[in-house]
Amino acid sequence: MNRFSIEPGSDYSNSFQRLRPVITDSKGTKYVDFVKTLSPHYGRLFLDIALGYAALLLTCALVVALTANGVIPGWLAAGLGALSVGFWIAYLQLFIHEGAHFNFSPERSRSDALCNLLIAWMIGTSVQKYRIIHFQHHRALGTVEDSEMTYFFPLNLLFIIKTLLGIRVFEVLASRKTLQVKKETIRDERGKYVGLAGLAAHIVILAATYIFGSVWLSLAWIAGVGAFFPFFGALRQLLEHRNERADSETNYFETDHGAYTRMFGSDVFSSIFGGAGFNRHLLHHWEPAISYTNLSEIEAYLLDTDVAPLIEMRRSSYFKTFANLFHS
Repeated sequence: MNRFSIEPGSDYSNSFQRLRPVITDSKGTKYVDFVKTLSPHYGRLFLDIALGYAALLLTCALVVALTANGVIPGWLAAGLGALSVGFWIAYLQLFIHEGAHFNFSPERSRSDALCNLLIAWMIGTSVQKYRIIHFQHHRALGTVEDSEMTYFFPLNLLFIIKTLLGIRVFEVLASRKTLQVKKETIRDERGKYVGLAGLAAHIVILAATYIFGSVWLSLAWIAGVGAFFPFFGALRQLLEHRNERADSETNYFETDHGAYTRMFGSDVFSSIFGGAGFNRHLLHHWEPAISYTNLSEIEAYLLDTDVAPLIEMRRSSYFKTFANLFHS
């Protein structure tokens, strides 16, 4: 195997291209050649998305059934329903990330259309707009220029309260720097009305939940979308990139936090909370263009190379990381 120096503490989150040409496994297969053999598993993608929608429908059915039969108080059913709605919408929205890298279809315009139809409508944006923000995240990870900067904030009780109340969302948006919009994105009319369509869809959903379900279900949907969804999304990103040694008193909007990315488990919870490959987030930052459906193959290959220590160095669990960051 090729040998190379590993910078102390570095996981190459934003500089893996320096290593790609020199990685070879124990069989003599070059990494750059191995990656060329990979292609997205589209059936897996759409099955995973279907799981999220099925879970949302089951949540709605349970809220209606539990309140109609008086099994539990309506307010409790609404609270549990909101938690579940927020969790599963957060899960589904992870797949916009797959669409940002054109992995819904071999044809890029079709990939964008499918992503907007199945995922992006729910948060009132288009994958084209999200792509601009997300690509900046890859370019500027760990710097003050990062466009996905929830990890700039320390994980504490204030973070949890502000996120659940929606305050943190506005703080991030207010701090986000204006990004240059590519001309080809502006000309793409297909994503232009996704936001309005999404808003209309949520209005229809609320009307349907009230008419055919119950007021408790409507309240569960509102709280799930408005509070728990942004909470789960913000928490997940913080757990992926916040360094345990980060200073809670430092303003990382003015001082670089530094690139730091974790690897999580492949258990059921990690695969859902970190769906769409987010549980292997370090590998995604190493290979942004590769579909999440191939990340397990990349991991197996890399564990047979000299970069295996880098992966193990960043391996953790969501619960362990939460505990460490919260107490730090």
